[in-house]
Amino acid sequence: MGIVNGIDARRVRAVVFDLGGVFLANNIENVVSFGPRVGLPQEVWDAIRHEMFVHGEAWNRLERAEISLDEFADVLRRRVAEEGVEVTHEQARNFMGAPGDGNRMPLRQEIVDACLAIRAVMPTALLTNNIVEWRDGWRRRIDVDALFDVVVDSSEEGTRKPEPRIYEITERKLATEPEGLLFVDDLGVNLKTAKQRGWQTLKYVDTQEVVEVLYAVANHGTTAMRAADSGGAPAFD
Repeated sequence: MGIVNGIDARRVRAVVFDLGGVFLANNIENVVSFGPRVGLPQEVWDAIRHEMFVHGEAWNRLERAEISLDEFADVLRRRVAEEGVEVTHEQARNFMGAPGDGNRMPLRQEIVDACLAIRAVMPTALLTNNIVEWRDGWRRRIDVDALFDVVVDSSEEGTRKPEPRIYEITERKLATEPEGLLFVDDLGVNLKTAKQRGWQTLKYVDTQEVVEVLYAVANHGTTAMRAADSGGAPAFD
C-alpha cells in the first residue's frame, strides 16, 4: 500500500525529522506553567508568551545564534518585572527546561527505531530550531551519527523554521528534490513552508500514526532497493 495516513510512501526519497516534539516529547506544559510558578497570573503569562514567542523577535534571534541564552534571559526578566514580579537570572534562563533534560523531554524510542529503519534504505535529516547552549545536552540524548545523514541546526545556520532558507539548506545537504522529501514536525507553521516548497508533510499528533507512516516508507524503500539490486523494476515508482 503506497498511501498511508495521507502520505505517498512511493514518492519519498529522504525523511526529515524535527527534534523537540518528535524525537523528544514536547515540554509545553513546563513553559505554560512558568508564570504561575514565579507568581504571575496565568492570563498575564499567557499574554507575555504570545507577545515574546509569536510576535517578538528575541527568541527567534536566540535560535539563529544572534544573541545568547543569557541575553534572552535578561529580556525575559525585564518583561516579567514590568508585571511586578522579580525572577532570578537562572529562573529566566531555565524557564522551559532544555532538550538535554530527560525528565522534562522524554525520548520517544519508537521514533528512534523507525528512523533507524528508514536510514537503512534512504537518507535522513534532522531539521531543528535550537540554541547553542543546548547543543551538547540534546546530542547526548540521541545518537546523531547513527540516526542522521544530515543535521540542520538553526543556531549553526543562522536561519530558522519557518524561514524558507533553512529548508533550502536541507534540500541542498540531502541532494534531494523537494517532491522527494517527507517532513515530520509537531508545528503546523513549520510544515506550511515545507509544503509550499513541494515536500510531503506529516504533523506529529499521534505516535502510532506517525510510526505507521515511517515504517511504510521504510518498507517501500526496502522493496525498491531489492528490486534495483535484482535488476528488476525501477528502484522507485
